[in-house]
Amino acid sequence: MRRACLFAAVALLCLAQRPRDDYRAAYKEWRQTDPNLEREATAGGAPVAQRADRMAAAAAKFAAARKAFLDGLAQEEEQQAAWLESAALNPATPEGTAASDQRFIATETTLVTRTMDTFANDPDRGIQQLRQALGRERMFLEALTPAIAQRKKAAEAVNASSVAIVQSCAKALEQSHAVLDSLKDAAAETDREAAAWAEYYRKLGEGAQGVATPITEALPGASPAVLSNPVPAPPTVTPLPLARYVGAWTFPTSNGMYHGTQPESFDVLVNEENGQATGTVFARFKLPSGGTGDPVLRFDFSGPFQPSQRQVFNLVTSEGAKGTIELIPGPAFNLLEVNFQTEAKPGKIRQADVLLVKK
Repeated sequence: MRRACLFAAVALLCLAQRPRDDYRAAYKEWRQTDPNLEREATAGGAPVAQRADRMAAAAAKFAAARKAFLDGLAQEEEQQAAWLESAALNPATPEGTAASDQRFIATETTLVTRTMDTFANDPDRGIQQLRQALGRERMFLEALTPAIAQRKKAAEAVNASSVAIVQSCAKALEQSHAVLDSLKDAAAETDREAAAWAEYYRKLGEGAQGVATPITEALPGASPAVLSNPVPAPPTVTPLPLARYVGAWTFPTSNGMYHGTQPESFDVLVNEENGQATGTVFARFKLPSGGTGDPVLRFDFSGPFQPSQRQVFNLVTSEGAKGTIELIPGPAFNLLEVNFQTEAKPGKIRQADVLLVKK
């Protein structure tokens, strides 16, 4: 059975290798199609829109390849779960067989002994030879008793092993179902990410061609804007999509880039409503050896989004210090540079410049 499982695992790995290579190649192709698109998107024009279309096509190709890979793994996991269900063995029950054998031997031994007693005083030489043969038979029957006891112990060991196999199969099956659920969730998330990337490149192309996209739409039922009933136009999107600013951002656990005091952790949450930004920063910094300051910094910020790539907002720390924070889209879609400075407070970090990644 172990050999069959090994062959099955090797076969599954061979089948999964090709789709995995396909989606990795598609990812590499997507990321290398136009790595400078976001950086040069502010130049605008039809060429940028065309480049965005090419990036959208490459992103869609990657998403399709990745989903095919995940779907294939899910199918293989379903097959493994079915095998585990069928491999659940019923433990053996050797007690009944052993008891039956012991009763048979006891009966035969009694019968042989009775026959021997019957011929005990018979002087016939042939009868005495028969009695001797019966004695040897009884000896062999008696020797069977410990052999049966040993077989019972061995059978009980097999029984315990079978129970352990059943329990292991049940645990493996539970984990297999968990993996299967994770694969299905990942495939669904791939679909959502694909839609988000398609929308991102669409907005990037529209922005390059001067197509204004509102941050928020007019409320349903609002009167149309006419001279006799003016309705303020909704605020327009920043030159880059709002997704480059809003959301949850964090300092990476390794190879993080910063200027000034080194962050231990740095988390930023940015929200938008009706063209207004609200956000919160919670950070902890690594103080120099022997430093006695407060490594923790928390502040809130808010203000309107501006028609510029760099967004600057006023902030107020939890201690009441005022300052400014600047949000600068990074060279990639999931990178955001955060630069802040505050009024001086004893023992508090008052400025830093960090590069964050989107959660």
